[in-house]
Amino acid sequence: MSFLGLDVGGSNCRYEWWPDGCAPGGASLTSHAAVQGCADVVDALAGAVESAASAYGAPEAVVCCVAGLGEPTRAAEVATALRPRVKAPVAVVGDVMAAAAAGLREGPGLVLWSGTGSFAVARSASGELVRIGGRGYAFGDEGSGYDLVRRAIVGVLRAVDGRGRETVLAETLSRAFGAPSPSRLGAVAQRCSPGDVASRLPVVLEAFEADDWLAADVLMLGMRQLVEQGEAAIRRAALEAGGGLRVALGGGVLSVPALCGGLLRLLEGALGAAVNVRSLDARDAARGAAWLASGWHRGESPQRAWVEDVAL
Repeated sequence: MSFLGLDVGGSNCRYEWWPDGCAPGGASLTSHAAVQGCADVVDALAGAVESAASAYGAPEAVVCCVAGLGEPTRAAEVATALRPRVKAPVAVVGDVMAAAAAGLREGPGLVLWSGTGSFAVARSASGELVRIGGRGYAFGDEGSGYDLVRRAIVGVLRAVDGRGRETVLAETLSRAFGAPSPSRLGAVAQRCSPGDVASRLPVVLEAFEADDWLAADVLMLGMRQLVEQGEAAIRRAALEAGGGLRVALGGGVLSVPALCGGLLRLLEGALGAAVNVRSLDARDAARGAAWLASGWHRGESPQRAWVEDVAL
């Protein structure tokens, strides 16, 4: 028996199988549920499942962890439309569940995630999950790839209007977005998807390496806000903040060594002790979704409760 898990973020869609290693994983077209309709999301998910099944056989069950689908009513709507096209038991949940399954299935701890979006999720001693942040790219997702680039654009526009210091990002971000001038950068960028905006993060990182003040301010604030999310999750989950606390870091932003190192220093300072940290790679979240599919289909704990009873 093999089970399929999908991790669908704003920039990437990955799929993996469980038991781990029973078949190779892969990638497919993504769909950002926060900005696209149900039909587009269903098409993208069905295509990913079909791509995986055509190479390795039909799965016994599927769990799709999708950014923007943490609200149960909309997740159920997508699952209902998807089932006739998948021809297997399928559940749809938010992408926070994939991160939780990747970083917390062994016991209590904390996951900090920053990709196109961001969030913190903690598992309490009783197995309950607590989610902080990740409330949408327009009003939340502090410290995410989208948010870091957005803040850099705000700084550029303030400089253009004489309300802030000059920054090399005025030129480099305008060029990266294809804006005719820095004054038009905001108008051009706001027509882009969250994933497209987040994809310009390397431009901000290059400016940081060149000692640009705006890039340094943006990145430091973003890492501080991620730590704040983690602290809130730890409190809500009633975990002991100390050297034994397990912390998993995931997402494309936290795969950047400079950002990950800065985050760790801030995190250790906030918690008052060294923490037991590991990094989640690009496959781990999709592998966690496949683990969820296996346990959900078999009625095992905690997978069944995490899939059916938790709205994060």
